[in-house]
Amino acid sequence: MFVHNALDLLRFEHAVIRLRFSIAMEILDRDPELGLSLLRETHNFVVKWHAIIEDKYVFPSFGDKAKPFSNDHLLIDKYGTNSISQGRKDWIQRYVKIVLDHNLNEERELFIMPVDLDSWNKILEEIKRYPDYTRITGMRVES
Repeated sequence: MFVHNALDLLRFEHAVIRLRFSIAMEILDRDPELGLSLLRETHNFVVKWHAIIEDKYVFPSFGDKAKPFSNDHLLIDKYGTNSISQGRKDWIQRYVKIVLDHNLNEERELFIMPVDLDSWNKILEEIKRYPDYTRITGMRVES
């Protein structure tokens, strides 16, 4: 496996999120229902899995430096939910940009610092319990 620790996993998930958003935005004009469905599924992955794992297991290692990123998660949740439910393409484009910029800034500012290695095993256990993790990311986690 090419993912060896929590930061590798988060970078991998960032790539998955970028790819899924790119596909969803391309589909949105041709098939709004399918595009919104993919956006909704990706948004749910971001707020119900990815952000929670960052806040629970990774950000504590970074102390106060992570607080703005954790606060962003609240904005991303609310703005994304509203944008997608309204189906407003201009709002959705802004939402996608917010998420992608946020993830890039995490990688540049936080993911260069050491992280608690004990968190890795806890994250792996949670992945096994998260429904559709493999379907959404394409990564299988062996028991």
